[in-house]
Amino acid sequence: MSSRLTRAGSLTCGVLGALTLATPAEAAEGAWQGGARLGAAWLSDAGIGPSLEGYLRRGLGESLDLDLQVLASLHPFQGDSKSASGTAAADSSGNTPSGTPWGLGIVPGLTYRWDVLRVVPYVGAGIGFYSWHFYSTSVANDPASGGSAGNTAGKSSAQRALEGGLFGVSARLGLDYLLNRNVVLSVQASAHVVNAESVVRVPWIQIGIGAAHAWGW
Repeated sequence: MSSRLTRAGSLTCGVLGALTLATPAEAAEGAWQGGARLGAAWLSDAGIGPSLEGYLRRGLGESLDLDLQVLASLHPFQGDSKSASGTAAADSSGNTPSGTPWGLGIVPGLTYRWDVLRVVPYVGAGIGFYSWHFYSTSVANDPASGGSAGNTAGKSSAQRALEGGLFGVSARLGLDYLLNRNVVLSVQASAHVVNAESVVRVPWIQIGIGAAHAWGW
């Protein structure tokens, strides 16, 4: 029995020692982290495209970070595209979207993390400013030209932005892997919710993987 207790005590000491040695690699109050992620994003009415994220974090406490993220995505192929030109089919109003849709978000927020050796899962939320742009060319009758509804010669075309600048909220879920005190691998998924035209919806979802540099321990 005493030998079993001795082995159990040795194992416990070994585990505590490993935890102690791993502690310096964990995030800490006052530490900074800056990095970037590449991935894919889904944008409402524009389909899936490549995305890029840049972020800067500041440790506010043992488990709480201030996290500023800048996200962008490009969508050359719309979901209902008929060709590789990025031009989609006409919508119910007879408008034909043209140009390449893109999105941009600036989202400060807070993240809460759990340090488990070198693996650090986290969740967070933020309030951000978003700008999504895809253009629709609409044809309208121009009375000054003497045209009619069936006469294209009397029609004029105009472009309008389907989405402009909006404020919204973001939820994020991620996982950091600390290679050492200064190099961090990261994967994150985020969803962005806005109130557009009195309708609450989730127009933007992103998933990215990347790396960061940490300093200020």
